[in-house]
Amino acid sequence: MIIYGWRSAHLHTAKSQTAVCPSCNTKGSTIISVYSKHAHIFWIPLFPYGKTGVTECQHCKLVMKKKEMPDDIKSEYNNLKGDHKPHIWQYAGLLLISFLVVWFIYIGKQGKKMDQEYLVAPAIGDIYEFKTESGYYSTLKVMQVTADSVIVAPNDYEIEKKSRIYKIDKEENYPEYTYGISKTDLKKMYDSKEIYDINR
Repeated sequence: MIIYGWRSAHLHTAKSQTAVCPSCNTKGSTIISVYSKHAHIFWIPLFPYGKTGVTECQHCKLVMKKKEMPDDIKSEYNNLKGDHKPHIWQYAGLLLISFLVVWFIYIGKQGKKMDQEYLVAPAIGDIYEFKTESGYYSTLKVMQVTADSVIVAPNDYEIEKKSRIYKIDKEENYPEYTYGISKTDLKKMYDSKEIYDINR
């Protein structure tokens, strides 16, 4: 269950010296408060998307939203709203998302770099994750390495989702049957994305 919605955070409150309360006609008794609205998910603020505000007369306790304010009070409210920006923490979600995007890009590049090293110097036990001709996903396990080839055992099973391939990467799923792939062909398979990941 995803919990999301909108919340407001207090920015500033000021007392008007000139506004006249439309209810009790008291001058200088109106408090103007400005709030910054933001979207949130699991109570983590994502980004601000606007401002709102209310006024309250300290004499008669009349509370007015923006659309209820007389023009003179609304003008003061708009000036106060323009002078105050959203809190930096209201951008926390965007900052977190940006960090995660940069992190995943970095991890992806590091993974590709490691894959290239594994292709040049394969080792016994390496697992090649690949897409089968039928459109499913499976693995090859390196059983032996020669000067120009690798000897692999094909997994007995395939799976529909790439993200669940770990479920079939089990020792008992690799038969005694093996065959060889030249290092040149191995690189071609990787470059064409037939082999899309290498685990060591």
